[in-house]
Amino acid sequence: MLSVVICTYNRSDILTICLQSIAEFYPKTFAIEVIVVNNNSIDDTSTTLLDFSNTYTWLRIINESQQGLSNARNTGYKSAKHSWILYLDDDAKIEQHLFDRVFTHIKSSTYKCLGGLYLPWYETKKPKWFRDKWASNQLKYSDVQNLQSNEFASGGVLLIHKDLLVAHDGFNPKYGMHGTHRWYGEETELQQRIRKTGNQIAYDPKMIIYHLVPTHKMRVGWQLSSSYQMGKTFLQTAGYPYNIGSGFVALGIGVMQIVLFVPMYLPLLLKQGYYIQNYIIDVLRKPLKWFGAFVSTLTKSFQISD
Repeated sequence: MLSVVICTYNRSDILTICLQSIAEFYPKTFAIEVIVVNNNSIDDTSTTLLDFSNTYTWLRIINESQQGLSNARNTGYKSAKHSWILYLDDDAKIEQHLFDRVFTHIKSSTYKCLGGLYLPWYETKKPKWFRDKWASNQLKYSDVQNLQSNEFASGGVLLIHKDLLVAHDGFNPKYGMHGTHRWYGEETELQQRIRKTGNQIAYDPKMIIYHLVPTHKMRVGWQLSSSYQMGKTFLQTAGYPYNIGSGFVALGIGVMQIVLFVPMYLPLLLKQGYYIQNYIIDVLRKPLKWFGAFVSTLTKSFQISD
């Protein structure tokens, strides 16, 4: 009925925590398989997986030699024995009721593609200025909801019927993380193609995982550079026209946002609990996404460099 697919690359210690949480909350009333796709890890991931597979019969190990998250995700669903796929990030801990919620959706089959909520968890103390909302995809909805055309489910906790993946040939390897190279948009681009065939994408805030926020992501530089990198694939994966004209529109939006945000957020610096780091991120993060979109239309730099 359900195949859980986890793709991993050189994060053995974090993967261990993920698998331990699955073992702790493994469903008692139904069986699932958990497929871990090892995407050329050179740390001790192979040993970790072997140890887990010797203990838990539900774990299957698949090796994917072609680098890239999209390649690994595609290998995962093609290897799955069941008709429903639940994608989980390897740095996630599952909430104790996750599988019950997933099976509710499988039984109803109202949606063939449904994303859940990820909330942050921390191994180290977060800076006093860091906001939990920057590490979550929480939306305004309190229950299951069809997403609007400009809203997308997260691939970190994504339930999808295998028929949809087969029909759309899975994730586009042009997008997605590639080893240590930060590249985004593969989930958004797939959902755009799914929507074009008349299928809806839904969001369930009660289908929960906890997503690790490592120390390096709790830095202003990472928050800004991540937004810029996301912008580089934003126009083409979100379904906007992709040409130099759109690029200049994106540039204009980014400039206007800065002009608006600089005075808008400035008074908050006088309030207790609002720090200069908050101001920098509030002013620059959204515009940098548009600047990344603008630059991508100039360079057309979509190819991944090893």
